[in-house]
Formats: sequence, C-alpha cells, structure tokens
Amino acid sequence: MINISLTALKILPVDMNLDVAKRLLDLENWISGWQIEDSRLSQQIQHLDPGRATDVLRSSQIGSLRRQLAFTVAQHPIYLSPDTVSSVGFPRLRQHLSTQFAHLTLTQRQLWLTNLFFLLTPTLQSLIKKLNTIRGYRSMGQVRCFLLGGVSGVGKSSFLNWYAVNYLPEVQATRNHVPVIKIDAPVSNRTPKPLFQRMLLACGATIVNGDEEHLLRMLEMYFQQCGVELLIVDEVEHITRPGLRRRLLELSNLTGVPIVCASCNPIAWTTGDVEIQGRWNDYFELTQFTGPRLDAFLSLLDLLLPFGQDSHLGLREIPNGQGQSGTAGPAHYIEQWTDGILREIMVLVMDASLKALATQQPCLTVNILNQAWCDIKRAKVVNFLDYLRIQNGEQNG
Repeated sequence: MINISLTALKILPVDMNLDVAKRLLDLENWISGWQIEDSRLSQQIQHLDPGRATDVLRSSQIGSLRRQLAFTVAQHPIYLSPDTVSSVGFPRLRQHLSTQFAHLTLTQRQLWLTNLFFLLTPTLQSLIKKLNTIRGYRSMGQVRCFLLGGVSGVGKSSFLNWYAVNYLPEVQATRNHVPVIKIDAPVSNRTPKPLFQRMLLACGATIVNGDEEHLLRMLEMYFQQCGVELLIVDEVEHITRPGLRRRLLELSNLTGVPIVCASCNPIAWTTGDVEIQGRWNDYFELTQFTGPRLDAFLSLLDLLLPFGQDSHLGLREIPNGQGQSGTAGPAHYIEQWTDGILREIMVLVMDASLKALATQQPCLTVNILNQAWCDIKRAKVVNFLDYLRIQNGEQNG
C-alpha cells in the first residue's frame, strides 16, 4: 500500500462553540504569516532575470504560489452547515455571535470580514471528500481522474488553491515532499514543454531544460521521489491540441497519479478522444446560487456579519406589516445583480459591509447593497487581500 498524506483539513463550524476573540487572534497570526511570506516571494521576483527562460518560468511558478498562499489567511475556513444551524437554531446562534460582536472595535470588525474571503459550504465539503477519495484509490493501485466545472466565478480556482495550500511542499532531508501539485495550464499549445516545466518547478526542480520526452521522464522520476498523490490542472481548456491532451493521459499512465482537470466546460475539453473521455469520465460541477438555495446561503452568511442587527439577506420580500404586499428584499436584488455567481456575491457583501461599518450602520440594507453594487459596476471592486496589504503598509508607515 502506498502511504498517502490525507491530513485532516481543519474547519470551524458555525455553532455555539465559535469563539470570536480566538478566531480574530488566529486571523491576525495567519495574515501576518501570509504577508511575511508574500513579501519574501515578491523580493525573489525582483532578482529574476527576464532574459533567462528558466527565470521566467520561475517567476510564473512564484506568481502561482503567491496566489495559493493568499489562502493561508483562511486556512481553517468557517463551515456554513445548514444542518448545524438548524439543530442549534438560527436565533440562538445569532444571539451567541452578536453578543460577541458587540464588544469589537471597528478594526476588529473589519478584520472579522476576512472570514468571507473563503467559506466552506456543504457542496465544497463534498468536493473535498471526492478529492480525498481519489487519492485513496491510488493507494490501491487505481487511477481515478475527474473533471471539475462550472461557470466563471463560482469558486473553482479559489477552492483548488485553498485545497493545495493545505498540502504545500515540505523540504525533507533527501527530497521535497509534494503531495499535491496545482498548476494553471499554459496558453501556449506549440509543445507540452511549458506544461511539463510548470509541474517540474512545483516539484522543486531547478533544471527544467530538455526536449519533451526528457521532461516527461523527469516528471516520472520526480513524481515518485516527491510522493505526488494528486495533480490539479486548472484552466485546462487552454490545452486545445489533441497531442497535448494525449500527453496528460500519458503522464497519468506513467505515474499512476490521478489528475483533476478544471475549467468552465471541461466536458467539451474531452470531446473527440474516446480514451480521454474514458479516463476523465467523472464530473463534479459547482453551480450558481439561485432561488431557495441562494436564500438559504444568504441567511447563513448573515450570521457571520459583524453587526448588532440582522441584515435579513435571505429575504425575497420585506413585509410592511400592514397586510399589503411588501417591498423587494436583499435576496431578490442580490440574485438580480450577481446572477448567483459566488465571486460577485462575496465581493458585494464584503464591499457593502465595509461601507456599513465605516458609517456605523447597525446592519446591511438594500440601499447600502445598491450603493456597493453601483460602485462595483464602476470597477471599484474590493479585493480584500489588497485591502490587507494597504492596511499593513499604513501600519508599518
């Protein structure tokens, strides 16, 4: 049996044990650690020579690693489980959290919003189990590959980066242990060399020259030496030439490592090759949040907002209390504006929350959400990592 490193991924459920003060302390430590490492990698970039092909590749790999490392600020994400909330009771949980929020400063409330950077849902929890299962199949000598799809913005890359950052390479006495490799497929389709080189760099190889056959054999060796258990290729639709797709199949055959291929429409990527379709015959899709599913998600999200009052994000209609038809509620507008795209939902709620906190509002309102969305449409999109960088720069200054 092959020894695989299926370490338990730590999550924080929304229940009566959620300690806001402890969570804030963890967030401070994680953000500080991320900023230090991000700065170190940024300095490495400055010393690379753009005239050297190896340095250009190294720059690409460092950029990918920096995107993954950003998810260390949510390394133990909050898990929004409807079952947990239902068993405890929404009012009881809201009271438990709002009592703790009441003692927070503005800075602490802004820090708390870092939790929204990456949240676990039951769907993502199922995807974690699926990834761990195919790694487990490998221990029995089986190779199981699958496709991950969904429209742009539903959280595919964010999830994959978060998963990979939980299995970062470890430098050991005689090798680098690299249980999970996550790369973005290169746009170039002239040769598989850029694809192979990105994988080798992820293994810690310092020399990635040679023809494609040599690089493939190097990968076969490195995958064994580094204990690679899973290869994730994001943006796989960039690989359009049949010959390059076949190289991925060949790599799977040579190494026995399961390969997850992700894109907006990965099923189309397999079209025209029966063997490719046979190997990647399993499909997992992340879908948009619409209808009752969106309402339920927004209601759970409302629990985490650091305000003294409910924002009633999950309401489609706000009753007027006089027996007449009410006005459209937050859920109605959020679906209309964002089309249920998770990235857009989270940017909207994040930006609106920052606005509400800055003006000392007790909760989010439709007016605040509308103002935030108008700003977003004018391209003033909140990137919370950039916000943290700015904050850190101001504090250091």
